[in-house]
Amino acid sequence: MRKSNPQGVNEFPLTEETARKIINDLAENHTHRIRWSKHVKARMRDRGVTTGQIMTLLKSKHSVFREGPYAETNGDWKFNLKGTAAGKVIELTVALKNHHDSPSSVLVTVWID
Repeated sequence: MRKSNPQGVNEFPLTEETARKIINDLAENHTHRIRWSKHVKARMRDRGVTTGQIMTLLKSKHSVFREGPYAETNGDWKFNLKGTAAGKVIELTVALKNHHDSPSSVLVTVWID
């Protein structure tokens, strides 16, 4: 049975394991809570990255944390995920919002290694 809202986690500092669980859940069950910034959309066009590749990376339990999660002054937690999708090695910067109560995320930028 799917939950109507994603489960928050009261943790400080936010660990890679917890950030992965939250972002995997958002990508699998709550895609409406993943916002695509104008910047990430432009970089996707420039670099030939598809929405499917981004979602594959977000759903993957094998993607690697290259940076973070680290706390931003506005309360968000930012991290970079790196992994392979459709034959491309992709790195994605994600801002996780309100992780303790009602998580959502913003995709900040993407590039190809």
